[in-house]
Amino acid sequence: MRNKNQHTTHGQIAGIVWISIGLILLFGGVFFCSRQSESPSSNDSVLVSQVEKLEKIEDSVYHSRPPRRHASAPRQRTPRVVAAVEDFSYAPPAPKRQPLSIDLNTADTTTLQLLHGIGPTFARRIVAYRDRLGGFVSKDQLLEVYGFTPELLHHIEPHIAVGSDSIRRLHVNSIALKQLIRHPYIEYFQARDLINLRSRGVRFESLDDLRALPSMSDSTLDRLAPYLLFD
Repeated sequence: MRNKNQHTTHGQIAGIVWISIGLILLFGGVFFCSRQSESPSSNDSVLVSQVEKLEKIEDSVYHSRPPRRHASAPRQRTPRVVAAVEDFSYAPPAPKRQPLSIDLNTADTTTLQLLHGIGPTFARRIVAYRDRLGGFVSKDQLLEVYGFTPELLHHIEPHIAVGSDSIRRLHVNSIALKQLIRHPYIEYFQARDLINLRSRGVRFESLDDLRALPSMSDSTLDRLAPYLLFD
């Protein structure tokens, strides 16, 4: 009887042990399966976060890089600069430059230097000679300026003019000897003869009266004619 009870007890213990082992294996399998099911999702989330970080870094570094063109995509050509310039063909034409014209009798030294070939020295000489002469009546009188050449006159002739309104005339019957000899066309002995005749009561009415002076040549009187005033 005792052996039978012991056998029963050992059987119960063995059953409990096997049940315990089965439960352990069962719970172990469930735990293992749960870990396997959770692990990929956690790994995926880590990978996704890393990929997002890499994409942000790439965007920040290569934000100015142009998109890659596929080999089969057609090439886009940018318009040339010449085409852009042609778009402004509707613009109004530039105004034509007015030709330069300078009056020799009114221009100062600064204005005369606007003429090509006329520097400060020539400008001062022209003004000084104009003051002695009483004004220019012809462009050719520039050749009487010291150092002036026919080539220079030919070069500036299209750009100069001679105004006759500002000619300063000599009053033959009242001008003083000092003022008369200052004129470049009158020599001292010619001015002296004129003053002597005038002091004797001779009054000059025209250019022909001056031809009575032996010292006055016809060429001199022709040059003086525009500057003489008989009053």
